This record gives sequence, C-alpha cells and structure tokens, in this order.
Amino acid sequence: MNTALWDLYARCYDVIARLTPYERMVLTLISEVPEGAGRVLDAGCGTGNLTRALRAREPGEIVAVDMSPVMLERARRKNPGATHLRVDLDGDLAELPGTFDAIVCGNVLYSLADPARSMALLISRLNPGGRLVVTTPRDGAGTGVILRDHIRSRGVLSLGRIILPLLVVGVINVRLLRDSAHHFLTRDQLRDMLATDDIRLTYSSQAWLAVHQAR
Repeated sequence: MNTALWDLYARCYDVIARLTPYERMVLTLISEVPEGAGRVLDAGCGTGNLTRALRAREPGEIVAVDMSPVMLERARRKNPGATHLRVDLDGDLAELPGTFDAIVCGNVLYSLADPARSMALLISRLNPGGRLVVTTPRDGAGTGVILRDHIRSRGVLSLGRIILPLLVVGVINVRLLRDSAHHFLTRDQLRDMLATDDIRLTYSSQAWLAVHQAR
C-alpha cells in the first residue's frame, strides 16, 4: 500500500465527512452494528470518523487500525477511548488482538492488493454470530453525483470553506479510479467475495454496502 499517498489523503480527507451523502453512508453502516456489541474493529479507520460514529452503538471496546501514521494520529485525537494500532490490511493481520463481535470496513476494500484474501482474514476474526460490514466504491463510481446530492441538500454555499481540500481529494480519487491496482467491484464480485446476498447501494448510489453474518 502506498502510505505516502494515504498520508497526503489524510490531510484533506475530513472534508468528505462534511458531505451529506457521506454522513448518510456512515449512519447506514453503523446501524448494521448490533447495539452494545462487545468488541468492534474498525479495519482501515482512516482519520477516525467512522470510529467516532461507532461510539453511538455503545460497544464494549473499539479497536481501530490503519497503515498510515498520519491517519492514525488524527484518529487518536478524535477517539482517545479507542485502541489504535498500525496494521497493514494487506498483511497476515497477526497484529490484531483476538476476535471481534463486529468488524466495519469503510471504503477500504478497493485499495487492498488482494481484497478477497484480506476479507477472508477479517471474517476469520469474527466471533460466532459476528458481523462484517463493508462499504466500498462500486464499479463506475464517480464523485459528481455525490457533490450534486450534497448541494441539493445544503446549497452550493455550503462548499465555500471546503472547496480547495475537496479539489485535492478529487484529484487523488481520479488517480485511484484510473489505477488498475485498485478494485472497484460489481455486486456479483462482492457477493462471491463476502458470501452474502445482503448487498445494497449507498453513498448516492456510488458505493456498495455489504453485510457478512458469521455462523
């Protein structure tokens, strides 16, 4: 994983959290985490926006992991009560402490070298009855629809203070979309990877949300 790219992304990423479609996606994602779950893992926590939202589900413990030191530092400042670890999701995940009642993976899967392998390793860390909840950009995803939905919701003036960092994020996203090393999956590909039919669109229909239920 290109940590330099994600370190740059970290400095601008939080502007995305101000977009209405992103807020809705996060709320939908965390609603799939059982309230009062014992241990929850935020796999690929980024700057900690999803970790912060997870606190509303009142889990017993939150473990948040990411490969980017800059992302992790920002996440720690937002969520001092969570355990933060530097973990490469492209690795064997040996650094992960134990098993979990729920694992969330928000818009990370597409950036992994071998997403099927990484998802299988995460699934192996679920307790019986546990859940893996994933969002990931779909095939053909674009940012224009997301921005239009935000403007319809809050007006164009709401972009005033965030337009410059949004442009940086947009440039990075264009690079990611053109990079064959990144994986933008169809519904069928995601279904086969996670062994689930519980898949729907979110994020202004630009991302998939999928839920795998462990037995």
